[in-house]
Amino acid sequence: IMKKILLTISIIIALTISASAQFKPFQFGLKIEPGLSWSKLNSDHLVNGKTKLAFNWGFVGNIYFVENYGLSTGFNVRFMNNEYSFGENEHQITRTINNQYLEIPVGMTMRTEKMGKFRILGNVGYGLGFLLSTNEKNFDINGNETIMLKETDYSKLRHALILKLGVEYYIHKSSCIVAALVFNNNFTNIYGTNYEQNVSLNNLCLEIGFMF
Repeated sequence: IMKKILLTISIIIALTISASAQFKPFQFGLKIEPGLSWSKLNSDHLVNGKTKLAFNWGFVGNIYFVENYGLSTGFNVRFMNNEYSFGENEHQITRTINNQYLEIPVGMTMRTEKMGKFRILGNVGYGLGFLLSTNEKNFDINGNETIMLKETDYSKLRHALILKLGVEYYIHKSSCIVAALVFNNNFTNIYGTNYEQNVSLNNLCLEIGFMF
């Protein structure tokens, strides 16, 4: 009986080692994300939200438990642009914001078996962003830049839900090109808790990356 148990354990270990050798558990790469950025206005007195061009870049690290399931992290340098208006009639102000965040994403990555040189992949994750810089400008109804009497209070942190769906195209062994649609949904106010406006900044981008 003991010999059978040892033989069974040996077979399981051998199969585990063999399965582990068939895929690369660590995957690293670089990416760019051209796309669109817009503001979600969560206060009644905010109007005329605009969509702006956006560009992000970052580093990706994937750690796979098994071949098709793993954790994804890294960092993103995210540029969030937005424009909206507030105030009434001749006192209306149009505000443009260009915020830059360093975002640390943590997510679950899932991918299909290889179909020729392709895999379909998906990712669901959370992104914690740290405000690096902001460039705010305010304009009156005539388009003249104006100075606000009260300084804008920006939150130092940004919280987001990240959804990704795309493909991997393998060019040599484990090296592949990634193309994916990424939705970055900000679910907290970009301003501090004591500021009267409630605005969130979102991205929809095309991720183009190379994984080693």
